[in-house]
Amino acid sequence: MPTPLTPDERRRRRAALRRHHPDLGGDAEEFARTLRAWGARSPAGTPGPAGSEVRFVRRPRGARRLLAWWRRSRSRRSPAHRRVG
Repeated sequence: MPTPLTPDERRRRRAALRRHHPDLGGDAEEFARTLRAWGARSPAGTPGPAGSEVRFVRRPRGARRLLAWWRRSRSRRSPAHRRVG
């Protein structure tokens, strides 16, 4: 039965994941391998890896986020609610 991670192990795990994290300039494949390796050592009671697929999502920021919101809100409107000039 695995034991909970010590504070030192948690620091090492976090450092390894940050070193390879794609959002911080690391390699996505190496990040996934590191995540799986540390997941194999996860303590009892914590969820294991969800599956073999790791998906990265980038969300728009700043003006692009506002533009994306505006486009979504415009596409949800039905033609019945538009004013006819």
